Amino acid sequence: MQGFGPRALTPRDGWDWLMQAWQLMWRRPGLFVAVALFAPAGTALLLALPVWEWWLPPASGWAALLATLFCYGLPLSLTVTLACGLARAANRKKLPAARQLFNRTAIKALVKTGLFLFVLLVQGYLLAYWVQDQLLPADFAAVARGSAPPPVNFGVAGTVLGTQLSVLGSVLLVLQVLLAWFVIPLHLFRELPLSVCWRRSVLAMQLNPWLVPTVGLAGLALLALPFFELFAIPAQVLALPLPVYLGALLYVAWNDVFQGGAEEEEIVEIRDQWRASISGEPVSPQSPVTPRSSHR
Repeated sequence: MQGFGPRALTPRDGWDWLMQAWQLMWRRPGLFVAVALFAPAGTALLLALPVWEWWLPPASGWAALLATLFCYGLPLSLTVTLACGLARAANRKKLPAARQLFNRTAIKALVKTGLFLFVLLVQGYLLAYWVQDQLLPADFAAVARGSAPPPVNFGVAGTVLGTQLSVLGSVLLVLQVLLAWFVIPLHLFRELPLSVCWRRSVLAMQLNPWLVPTVGLAGLALLALPFFELFAIPAQVLALPLPVYLGALLYVAWNDVFQGGAEEEEIVEIRDQWRASISGEPVSPQSPVTPRSSHR
């Protein structure tokens, strides 16, 4: 089934998404905590690899940037995608969430979508690095500071969690600039071609223009927060739950805009009940007559 959407909603519906995402996380708190630990643990493991000392040339800014993105961006992209799939598994209630998520088909879709999000993040960082390199060449920086700055520090905070939060803000900015907010759940749950997912996401963003400034401002705030000493500690606290919360929020937003707040099994039951009422056949009393979304 292709769902009902996309549809135009209001900022009040967006506020409801925030509440529903927290509710989904509280349904399976243990699984969400485990997913939240995946990003910093994966980053620490990749940073500890001994290959960076001899593989990266001392003055290779682009190679250092790609290595930094690989260590920080790849675990974070997989965490957001995994949390998005876990939110749907927790909402469907038919099988245990772990059984829905950890099977061959689901893992393949999760990895493919996570890599796609990582590619978007890399493109955004490379563009930002190119602009910074054009506006502030390394030679000028060396004259001002007395020595060339280490290129690997581009966009990197002082700690793993701080950098994770900054990278998460970059993810939001990339999704907002490309109007790709709904591409991740569409590609993850529908497995449609990326071009189709992108067209549907752009249409959904056009129908809901209030999402563009909301996502953009949130991305700027998360991107800049770790670099202010006053907010260093709050940034460390937010860096753990926010990636999984973003994944749950992506699912809730997609479900409301494209599904009418109901999952496939509920949509099938609603459709069967409607057909039965038209044909005059008896309807099962166990079938729901409305989606879960109360404001629909």
